[in-house]
Amino acid sequence: MAKVSLTDVFFVLALIISAFFAFCTVGFFILHLVIYHRINKNFKAVEKDD
Repeated sequence: MAKVSLTDVFFVLALIISAFFAFCTVGFFILHLVIYHRINKNFKAVEKDD
């Protein structure tokens, strides 16, 4: 059985936490875009220069 060092444990832990935060950031960004466009479409909150 391979010996797992403390460095490997912390590296995997940091990788998992980083991936979690990256996923949350992308998810919240997409949610923000969806909500922003819905509000913009329904209430004309932002003026367009068309």
